Amino acid sequence: MLNAAVISPQPMTRIAMQREAMDHPEHGVRIGTVATTVPQFLAQGGTEPTVVLLSMRTEDGRTLAQNVADLVAHEHTVVMLTAPAEVLRVRSALAFGASGAVCKCESLRTVFRTLRLTRQLGHFLSDRIQVALADLPSRAPAKLSRREREVLGLYVDGMQEQEVAAELHIAESTVEEHLKRIRRKYALVERPARTKLELYKRAVEDGIIPPVLPLA
Repeated sequence: MLNAAVISPQPMTRIAMQREAMDHPEHGVRIGTVATTVPQFLAQGGTEPTVVLLSMRTEDGRTLAQNVADLVAHEHTVVMLTAPAEVLRVRSALAFGASGAVCKCESLRTVFRTLRLTRQLGHFLSDRIQVALADLPSRAPAKLSRREREVLGLYVDGMQEQEVAAELHIAESTVEEHLKRIRRKYALVERPARTKLELYKRAVEDGIIPPVLPLA
């Protein structure tokens, strides 16, 4: 029996997964811990390696990169639960360390199957996710470090360089150097980010911040 956890801000998602697991043991999955956020899950004792079904969207202001990184740091296998409109961010979640993904529009049977196969194979995407990703244009990752993602997220979210420095307790010159490296890395993969708006677009594309403004 596979031990799994569910992290989602939607109560019905958590309830439905627990009920399905209890009513249908043939899925071979037991839903233990459920939580609204990643910090809540970890605070509840979610430190033993397990398979975590993680909602793509949370309501606590944390980024996708932060959530996936924190779970992977505790050796959890992360499977993303995504809406059809958010498939673009699945690619970013995989780059951050997620191991699998399934669409919330798919059957619960498919969700449980994805959890099992991701654990068994180390990497698995549901058929719907595979098709959706295949239809996306290719986009090489910029391979930003965790600190670079933090700087970029704060900067494009409206902070000035000195404010980013104060928030992260680093020198303003260090922030400026991070931004230079970020722009160079995007340029190397032919995804220019010369202006702040272009940096914002790259941050949204890579799941560092959720989309707020249209990307046209």
